Amino acid sequence: MRRAAAAAATRQAVIDSARELLATLPWREFTLEAVAARAGVTRVTVYNQVRNKAGLLDAVLTELTSRAGMDQLLTEAQGLEPAAALAFVARQTCRFWHAERPVLRPLFGLAAVDAGIAAHLAGREDRRRDQFRRLLPRLSEAELAAVVAVTSFPTYDALGVVGDDPERAAELVLRMVQGLGVP
Repeated sequence: MRRAAAAAATRQAVIDSARELLATLPWREFTLEAVAARAGVTRVTVYNQVRNKAGLLDAVLTELTSRAGMDQLLTEAQGLEPAAALAFVARQTCRFWHAERPVLRPLFGLAAVDAGIAAHLAGREDRRRDQFRRLLPRLSEAELAAVVAVTSFPTYDALGVVGDDPERAAELVLRMVQGLGVP
């Protein structure tokens, strides 16, 4: 039992260190060695916990989305009318994008130069697409693709100072979605 608790604490230290470094270091300096040093463990320990950089980034993203309750959005929005559900998801998503912007911005930047990270983020976007498909089943594939694009982190981040106010950003995102003809 103690061994499992120690392993879990080590994994959390690695994830927390990676999150901090993503938010503060230039992406070229974000290495498994830097994460290990920040966490106070060896590089081998980082590899044992997360296998590789992609595994580390997955662990960080999983931690962020879990802590923010992003995995529960569909469940929480299911009883709402489509327009209200979309508004709820947009608000929660914009709050998440805002809170995690310092980490997400470099991650999306890394995706531009690392095909593995890009593929991983694309997989997460596919899961967001699936959530929207279940939430708004009447949308065509084109409408669905547009909703996913308009509610994505790159779109949110492109809002600039509007994104500094997640409520205002959510209103703008919803207007963009409605401009697509989506409820």
